Amino acid sequence: MNEWLTESAFEQAAEKYRLTQREKEILNYWMRDYDYKRIADLLGISRHTVKVHISRINLKMQVNSKASLILKMIGA
Repeated sequence: MNEWLTESAFEQAAEKYRLTQREKEILNYWMRDYDYKRIADLLGISRHTVKVHISRINLKMQVNSKASLILKMIGA
């Protein structure tokens, strides 16, 4: 986790937006600024699958950018 987002705050946000375990894994890496390829390699899935998960995360959290997602995660 990042120093500006505690594990507890991350879990609360993930629960609030009803993210699946896989979405939480991907979100964790995405917020650490890993790209699709690196996330896909770490999780043993395709880049397309990572993209689909990130799209679903954005939809659930009602954001349209990574910056908006991060602001929402930290409660700004």
